[in-house]
Amino acid sequence: MNIDLLIKMANEIGDFFAGTTDADAAARDVATHLKRYWEPRMRAQMLKYYEERQGAGLSDTAKAAVALLHAASKAAPAAPAGAAPPPAAPTKGVGA
Repeated sequence: MNIDLLIKMANEIGDFFAGTTDADAAARDVATHLKRYWEPRMRAQMLKYYEERQGAGLSDTAKAAVALLHAASKAAPAAPAGAAPPPAAPTKGVGA
């Protein structure tokens, strides 16, 4: 998809949420919207653009939202729900 269109869409979503709450909450709401409703390829393209151009052209709210998504994408992946915890490392007994 055209990155200019993605920027425009992200800015429009940011404008919507910026008028409803404080800046931090608006950024979280935009990030949630992008995560829920944008196709993974659209998000990946936006994250790549953010890495390459530091979000040039994005509004402050949209840039903060993409920064949140970028940080989350770099964090260690969480274990899937219902997954067993990793086995404990074996320990030596006392006096061994």
